[in-house]
Amino acid sequence: MIDDMLPEPEPAGALVPPPRNPPTALATADAPLPYREPRDIAPREGILRQVVQTTLNALDDVGDSIAHAIGLR
Repeated sequence: MIDDMLPEPEPAGALVPPPRNPPTALATADAPLPYREPRDIAPREGILRQVVQTTLNALDDVGDSIAHAIGLR
């Protein structure tokens, strides 16, 4: 009964799966993006500093208005 469930041997006598071939490419990649000079990119220097300074100024104004409202100034 168990002998009926065994696979048939290969002609060479090995019970291994056939070798796997690598996949074939169906298309090529897109062309690379054109090179951009560094001067073409908008400068980011000072943006973070400006955001932090604006935020701190707004918080200072809020603090001043609260202090004035409760009579500390």
